[in-house]
Amino acid sequence: MYGLDINFLNDRPEYKKDIPKPASGGGPSLEDPRPILIGAAVAVAVNGLVAGGWFYLNQVNTKLQADLDKLNGELSKLNAQIKDIEAIKEKTKTFKAEAKALATVFDQIKPWSALLGEFGTLIPRGVKIASIEQKEPKIVAPAASKKPKEDKKEEAAAPPKPTATVSFSGTADSYGQVNDFLLLLQNSPFFQVEKTKLISATKKANPTRLELQESRSVLAPDIPELPEVVEYKIETNLSPLGASELLPQLKSQGAIGLVDRIEILTEKGVF
Repeated sequence: MYGLDINFLNDRPEYKKDIPKPASGGGPSLEDPRPILIGAAVAVAVNGLVAGGWFYLNQVNTKLQADLDKLNGELSKLNAQIKDIEAIKEKTKTFKAEAKALATVFDQIKPWSALLGEFGTLIPRGVKIASIEQKEPKIVAPAASKKPKEDKKEEAAAPPKPTATVSFSGTADSYGQVNDFLLLLQNSPFFQVEKTKLISATKKANPTRLELQESRSVLAPDIPELPEVVEYKIETNLSPLGASELLPQLKSQGAIGLVDRIEILTEKGVF
């Protein structure tokens, strides 16, 4: 029923084929441990390098953290010092403002001793001053403006602050003497040129009366009449120049105390 075919040719020597054998040394052998040892050495070396790098970086980070902590401590000290310096600056600003205010008060002073000395220097022969009156200006607060502020140039061109008005009256021998007195006042640095003006000048009888002493003579001589005089009134305003700008004039009029104060403030850099 079944047929069995057996090929006996392979068992015969003349029909056996050469089976190629694997060449020796062509690949790793399980009996040679060198590749394993080399791989292990490489792995250990790599792990050592990684561990060494990690240790080095850890040391560097530790040092950097210590340096950072040190710098933070120094920064805290510097911040405290900066606060102290800012406080000193604020105090300095306050002191400078107070010194400036004090200097402004001194700079606005024009002592009457100096003004009277100026009158004595300017008054012509034959002119007398009977009365002097000073009126302080009225300080009016500036109205609030809705317009935006202009540049600093326009602010610098603002009109000067009003000064005290001085009016004085007296008598003179002639109109020419009154006119000379007016011109001298207009040229004085203590007064404003445009505000110095003659209010009135009228001729009047001389108010001076002559009286004769008791005489043994029976016939008393006639008392002569004195010539008429010119009664005048002049009005002016004090100069807006500060005392620091009038030092030579103040010195010449003997206002030494004020001059010394102004010079001290100038040396300290207030002016």
